[in-house]
Amino acid sequence: MKISVVVPTFREELNIKNHYDETIKILKKIKKIYPKYSEYEYLVIDNSSDDKTVDEVLSFRENDPNVKLIVNNVNYGPVLSPFTGLTKSTGDLVLLIAADLQEPPGLLINFIEAIEEKYDAAIGVKSESKENFLLWRIRGCYYYVLKTFGLIKITSRYSGFGLYKKELIEEFKDNSLEEPSLRILLPMKTSNFKQVFYKHLERKHGNSSYNIYGYTKEALKTIIRNSTRIPHIAAKISIIFIFFTILLIPITIVLKLLFWQSLGPGIATIIILLLLINSGILLFFSLILDRQGQILSRLKPVRKKIKHKIIYD
Repeated sequence: MKISVVVPTFREELNIKNHYDETIKILKKIKKIYPKYSEYEYLVIDNSSDDKTVDEVLSFRENDPNVKLIVNNVNYGPVLSPFTGLTKSTGDLVLLIAADLQEPPGLLINFIEAIEEKYDAAIGVKSESKENFLLWRIRGCYYYVLKTFGLIKITSRYSGFGLYKKELIEEFKDNSLEEPSLRILLPMKTSNFKQVFYKHLERKHGNSSYNIYGYTKEALKTIIRNSTRIPHIAAKISIIFIFFTILLIPITIVLKLLFWQSLGPGIATIIILLLLINSGILLFFSLILDRQGQILSRLKPVRKKIKHKIIYD
C-alpha cells in the first residue's frame, strides 16, 4: 500500500529540504511498524513561488524517484492548490501537511493508528500554538464567525492537516464548492473521522507568506462564497430596526408635546425618517441578497481550473 504526502508550498526554499528529510524518517519508521505501507510518494504542489523552492525540490528529487512536483502557473491561494494536490495524489492514504514544519510529520504515526481503527480520516487539531498571540486569537474569532454562519461543523483549530483514505478523496472531488475548504468539505462527506490534538510549532526558517490582511481576505471570501445566512441575518436586523422605529414614533410625539420648547422644530421628524429610510434600504437589499442566494443555490458554481506550467511525475 502507498502513502501519499501532499505538501503545498509557496516560498519555502528554506524549509522544504528539512521537511522532506523529516518526513522520510517517519515513513521509514512507519514501514517497520506497519510493513504493508511499503510505498510512498512525496508530492509537492507549488503555488508559483518566486524563490528557489522548485530548485530545492528538484535537487532531492534527483536521488528519490518517489518525489513528484507540480508547479502552478500562478498563485491559486491556500485552498484551491492544496485541494488540487489531494486530487492528484495516487496513494491509498493521503497526508496533507504544510512545508514549514509547524505541523509535525511525526503525527503521521498517530494518524495511521486512527486509520487502522477503521476511521475514514484522522485530522490534526491545534491544542496550542507558538505562533503570534494576536494571530492565534484572530483565528479563533474567525472560526467562531464560521460556526455562526453555519460554515463549519467540526472543531475550529483544524486547517486541513490530516490523513485521508483514497475513497474519501474521491468523495471530496464531488462537491459544489467554488473553493473547497476541507473545514467545510470534510463533515459534508463523512462523520467517521478522528481528531488528533497537537502543538502547532514555530516556523524554523523564513516568514509566513500570509499576514493579517491575507487571512482577512481569505476569511471574507470563504464566508461570502459559501454562506447563505448573511441575507437572513440582514433581514432580521432590518426588521428589528423597523420595529424599533415604529415604537419611536409615539414616544417622539409624546416627548414633543411634553418638551415643546426644548426640541428644535423638525428634528424628531428627521430622526424618524432617517431610521425608516435606512431600515427600509437594509430590508430591500436583504431581500435582493436572499433572492440571489436562492438562485445561486440552484446553480453549480464553476470552479476555477488550475493550470500547471511544470509537472514532474
